[in-house]
Amino acid sequence: SRRNRLRGVLLADVIGSDAPAVEVTALAYDNRLVTPGTLFFCVPGFTRDGHDFADDAIARGAVALVVQRPLGTSVPEVLVDDVRAAMAPAAAALAGDPTARLTTVGITGTNGKTTTAFLVRAVLEAGGRPTGLLGTVTAVVGGEQHAVARTTPEAIDLQRTFAEMLEAGDDAVVMEVSSHALSLHRADAIHWSVAVFTNLTQDHLDFHA
Repeated sequence: SRRNRLRGVLLADVIGSDAPAVEVTALAYDNRLVTPGTLFFCVPGFTRDGHDFADDAIARGAVALVVQRPLGTSVPEVLVDDVRAAMAPAAAALAGDPTARLTTVGITGTNGKTTTAFLVRAVLEAGGRPTGLLGTVTAVVGGEQHAVARTTPEAIDLQRTFAEMLEAGDDAVVMEVSSHALSLHRADAIHWSVAVFTNLTQDHLDFHA
């Protein structure tokens, strides 16, 4: 089951620590989304630090934490070098590693990502392959459009969407991958079939130096 796979793979093999004797049924990086059975990732952000919300996450039902510094809470804590980097493989494990079964095309670059993504999806669909889309303006899962909050979602949301695509009958997925998402490990633990690089202009030099 997904629950057993998460407990066995996520904590012992993916994060590389001894698995605490708890059953994990969900993942979260936002304490407001924690439900009983959740593994909570204390992500240090640009304006907020997830470590500061650990107690609230526990009160909401978190059964374990992934941390970059020990907090001494009442639940098991998995200490890692980079909490954000630990999220993607954990999310892939919980979702059943969906991109291992999807033809996955990633498109990055300063300009042209959206146009290229729509063109590639159109080619695949014309070839008879149901294809999901994750982009700046929309997401398409099983032929149904959904609103998106950012170009590349956080890893937990991303892997969940891949699993939904498989369940909806998609055979492939084309996604825009922002350079920020690459740097922030959101696109880790994805089995890429094809990677597309459009271009690099001065718009990205401030971030990448």
